[in-house]
This record gives sequence, C-alpha cells and structure tokens, in this order.
Amino acid sequence: MVTSGRWRAVRRKGIVLGSPRAADEVSAREAMWREALLRVGPSARLGGITALQAAGLVGYDEPRIHVWVRRGDEKGSALGVALHETRRWGRDDAVDCGVPRSTPAVATVQAALWAVSLRQAMLCLVMPVQQRLVRAEDVAVELSRVKRHRFRKALQAGIRDIALGAESLNELDFASACRRRGLPEPTRQVRRQLAGGRAVLDARWEEYGVVVEINGAGHHALDIAMRDEIRIADLQLQGDVVFPMSVLTLRCDPEPLFEALARALRARGWNPTTSA
Repeated sequence: MVTSGRWRAVRRKGIVLGSPRAADEVSAREAMWREALLRVGPSARLGGITALQAAGLVGYDEPRIHVWVRRGDEKGSALGVALHETRRWGRDDAVDCGVPRSTPAVATVQAALWAVSLRQAMLCLVMPVQQRLVRAEDVAVELSRVKRHRFRKALQAGIRDIALGAESLNELDFASACRRRGLPEPTRQVRRQLAGGRAVLDARWEEYGVVVEINGAGHHALDIAMRDEIRIADLQLQGDVVFPMSVLTLRCDPEPLFEALARALRARGWNPTTSA
C-alpha cells in the first residue's frame, strides 16, 4: 500500500492511512493533517483555522497546518506546520472523534489569537459563527479565558456584535464606525415581511424607523441590484428611511453617509444629548 502510494510512511513514526495525493480532496487534506500530527507528537492536536476546517469551515485559505501542544510535551517539527505551544488549553479543550482537534469554540478563539492582524482575527471570529459551526455565546465563554493578548479587547467587542447579529466583517466594521461616532446601537439582522417576501435587514434603528443595508460586491449583479431596489421601495412604503451603503463607501469615504444617517436619526427623534 505504501509502495503504491495509497498509504504514506512517516519515518520512525508510523503509517498514515491515506495520501496527500489522493484524488478526493477531503481525503487528501485529512491525510495531510494526520501526517502533521504524527510528525509533531502523540499529544498534538489540530488547532485554530485548521481545526475549524476539519469541522467543516469553507471559504478560508490557509496554507499552513496549525497544530498545538501543551508546553513541555514531547514535540517534533514538520514542514508546513505552524506549531503553537500553550499553557492555556489542555485535553478537555479537544475532541478526538475524527482527526484530533480543538473544539469549535476553542478553535475559533485560537484562530483569532494566532491571526497576523486584527482584521484577520475578526474574520476568524465571524466565519465559524456565520457558517453555524459554533455559537457566538460559546466563543465568548472561551474568549473570557484569555487574560492577556494584544487583540483581547477588540475581540471581546467583536464577539458581542456577532452575538447581536452581525454576520459579516463589513457589518462588524459598520458597528464599530457607528460606535466611534456616538450613534445609537442598531438592531441587527432584523426580519421583515415585505411585498416581495421575507427580508433580513442588516441594521435597523427600531425606535426611529431608519435602516442601513450594507452591500458587498455581489450586490452589483443586475438581478440582485433590481431586487434591492424593490426591497428599498417596499421599506420606504412602510415608513422607513433606508440607506444603502456599499462596502466601497464604507472603506473609502463613509463620512458623508454617516452625517446623513445622523441627520435622519435626529429628524426622527434621536437626541444625542439625552442618549449620552
């Protein structure tokens, strides 16, 4: 089986049942993960984004395999493996069904802490929740165990926003931008019945009837843009003021739109002085 390439021998370690060259992508990835664990050592577990991928996460490209061991445990090195030694996590934070790996909540926190930037860390927080691999509340519990880290406060604020309904990085950015400008907190992912069917609104100030829809690149497609126009018309017929905000506006020149948003909120009864 080794000679034919169906199995893979790891020198002085053992045999991996499978091969990174397998035709089936899932089998090939699992073989790579198992080989990495075998090379690192008996207590090694997949962690961070790799553990999330093993649990079903899609749409995140990470060339390295993230593996963690308890500090002081036996460990080796392997090409293409990012090895993390830790005192924070132990055996109770891992599952051994399938490929040994961190639980989804622990893996989400690990991925965020091991990210190279805060923006990447936020993406690692939001994607597993968005794909229903883990609950935001469970991530918040695991994050509370982190006492010192450069991203700690920002991640705590981010997971609170996610728990309140933010389902994309753009929505997290919008929530932070509102907070910086002293705007009131909107309700996120609001379900509404419109003439064209049910709709989920990105952000709505319920008390004032003001809506913001954050539109990514996919909204430029003609069929989606036409649906958006009808949805805005339906919301306005129901009495809402609607602000469609493109991601490009949010990134490049958001100030004029936020100023208009503040004017709309004030016109509908929001008083910044009493709110403060």
